[in-house]
Amino acid sequence: MPSLITSIIGGIQGSSAAHNAANALAGGYNQAGQTVTNAANTVNPTITNAAQTAGAGVVNAAGAAGTNVTGAAGTAGSNVTGAAATGANNVNALATNAAAGVSPYAATGAQAAQTLEAGLAPGGSLNKPFDASMMESQDPGYQFQLEEGQKAMQRAAAASGTLNAGGTAEAIDRYSQATAAADYNQAFNQYQSQQNNLFNRLATTAGMGQQASEYAGTTGVGAGEFGAQSNTAANEFAGSTNVGANEWAGGEDVGASQYAGNANMQGTDLAAQNQLQAASYLGNTQIGAGQAIANGDLNSANAWNGMLSGIGQAGNALAIGGPGLFTGNPQGWG
Repeated sequence: MPSLITSIIGGIQGSSAAHNAANALAGGYNQAGQTVTNAANTVNPTITNAAQTAGAGVVNAAGAAGTNVTGAAGTAGSNVTGAAATGANNVNALATNAAAGVSPYAATGAQAAQTLEAGLAPGGSLNKPFDASMMESQDPGYQFQLEEGQKAMQRAAAASGTLNAGGTAEAIDRYSQATAAADYNQAFNQYQSQQNNLFNRLATTAGMGQQASEYAGTTGVGAGEFGAQSNTAANEFAGSTNVGANEWAGGEDVGASQYAGNANMQGTDLAAQNQLQAASYLGNTQIGAGQAIANGDLNSANAWNGMLSGIGQAGNALAIGGPGLFTGNPQGWG
């Protein structure tokens, strides 16, 4: 009965082959899914670490740049304020030297002003009217001129024999009065001229001292204003520079933080996508493995069905042909 034996052997071999093929295909699916999963698990830490490293590098670089900029701004501000302070000190020193240079004129002017004030006060030397007692001091030659004139007239009268005459005495008296009147006017004018000259000299010297004092004051005030303006401008520059540097550094820090956040988010998103894709691929391979096993079971069942069908056909033939079927001479059961 070759068909019966063939059916049994073919069924067994077909079932076994179907199961082996299904197991091999399922193993391939599972191995491929696990390989993709392992690759995703391997590359994802690298991606996230790279994103974190890049973000940290940018943040550190922004921090270093901000520190450098703020430091440079602080240095520049200090240099400017220091230079302004030095300039102000130099200008003040020059103003002090200038004031010291004119201080003798200011002192002399102050003394002249005091002398002028005392002279113009009631009873002062510049306020004293001229009188006859000042004749000799103002015209030292008056007395000599008067005496010599009188002597000359007396000699002339003696020579003419009229020395003791009344007219000679009157003539000498008239001469004396005329000389006194003329010299009085001259002495008065000279006194007035001396007083005016003294007043003018004192007034000029006092004015010179006033100008020196005004110059010293103006120079000192100008130096103070220059120093104040320089220091104010330097402080404003330093403040503006520091504010600008801090704003720039703050902007860099914010930008770096945003970049780091975006890099971390992108790295995390990429890792998540890889994980999802690997999981999806693994799920598909598991489905494929399940389908392969199911197909193997179906094919095995088909092989067994074919074997059972062959056994059934052989049984039918035996029932109809009788035992002679095994000897090659079927005669049936009758």
